[in-house]
Amino acid sequence: MGTSVNQRSPKTLSWQAVHAAYRNNEIPIARVTSEVWRAATNQDRGSLERLLAAPIVAKVGQLALKAKDPLELSRATALEIVKSKSSSLASDIARRAAIQSMSSSNRMSAYNERIFAEATSYLVSRDFPGFVGSGRAQTISESISFKAEVAKHVAQLVRDAGLPSSFAARGWGKYVRNIITTLQGKTK
Repeated sequence: MGTSVNQRSPKTLSWQAVHAAYRNNEIPIARVTSEVWRAATNQDRGSLERLLAAPIVAKVGQLALKAKDPLELSRATALEIVKSKSSSLASDIARRAAIQSMSSSNRMSAYNERIFAEATSYLVSRDFPGFVGSGRAQTISESISFKAEVAKHVAQLVRDAGLPSSFAARGWGKYVRNIITTLQGKTK
């Protein structure tokens, strides 16, 4: 039996801006999202952008396009992650996104949307529970609804940004940078 550990965000000005958004119902979801991604990319360590741009994330996307069913995909992604020695937060996010994309008629689009929605959910989940009852979510149900709204907003931004040119390393890396720029609320 194990326990999970909540890896809180660093105590920086960028994350303090995110925390202010968690406390205030008046701040729109779009602004919360941009503050989260600005803070996440303004850290000394643990670059989620670099992790998401890794070749394994693109490879898992390729596997999701080819798999016949979720079981085959799960096995193929586990094997690829082990074979490439690429186990990381991003490969875990990629596996989740790939499985979630299996029921979509457009797996490539669904995979891309889920990658960034899952990454954002991870970032929000690090600190948001500490604001339940004193911020924009008074109850656990409201907390779940808030995180779902953020994920839905992120998925829409990714959908609107279009598809990557390919899952090749260079094309995927460029795509990840463009999406994160979009999530930060910056123009390209």
